[in-house]
Amino acid sequence: MPTNNTVFDRDEYLHLAIEAVRRGDHGAALGYLKEGGGHYPDDARIAYMLGAEYAQIGLMDRAEAEMSRAIEVDPTLYTACFQLGLLQLTQAKVDAATDTWLGLDALPAGHALRLFRDGLQALAADRNSEARSLIQTGLSANDFSPDLNRDMENLLARIPDDSADDTAEPPEASGHVWLNAYQSNDQPN
Repeated sequence: MPTNNTVFDRDEYLHLAIEAVRRGDHGAALGYLKEGGGHYPDDARIAYMLGAEYAQIGLMDRAEAEMSRAIEVDPTLYTACFQLGLLQLTQAKVDAATDTWLGLDALPAGHALRLFRDGLQALAADRNSEARSLIQTGLSANDFSPDLNRDMENLLARIPDDSADDTAEPPEASGHVWLNAYQSNDQPN
């Protein structure tokens, strides 16, 4: 963390935070993102990454607030929109997730984020076969994030077969789902 009144530009704050996340240093990542957000409050990427870090360490209310701010600033930050809806779904805020995910309707019908959203909504409604199909189609359509595919593959493996008596639980907010690595070239989508 800078201690001599160094002010970085937007991209420097983001890159420093990403490197801190890669090292597992959540304190440093939060420091860079909070400082960067103070200097650049209109940067949706910083707000989104701050929200992702809050989710990573379990501060879900703060995560939701920052991700909401990110998509208010930039509604085309679709990864933030997807993640915010996922966060809300895991917090049993199904109606809020549904409202948030409406922002993904601007993407083409076959976009991976829309397919994953639709699959998660089917899962939340106990339509397991439909959820499986949509998530599998999303996996095929996802050409931008191997990390997101890994998370969706892990979720897919946990979806019960419709012939079983068990019902699926909404995905849990665990581990990699919150990692802000759903990006390319070290920058959020």
